[in-house]
Amino acid sequence: MGNKKDLSRVPFTGIGLIFGTAIGAGLSIVMTGNVLWGGIGTGIGLIVGAVIDASTKK
Repeated sequence: MGNKKDLSRVPFTGIGLIFGTAIGAGLSIVMTGNVLWGGIGTGIGLIVGAVIDASTKK
């Protein structure tokens, strides 16, 4: 019943970077037309992905 997957091999930092950039850029273009928020979304995605990555490696 428990086919538990090994999450230590999943690169959450890269996934967070991709999704943070996509969501930040998409929302910034729709809401403000300013691409600056895309960079902020990238930074937030990178930080969140790194935190998840560090917590799953333990």
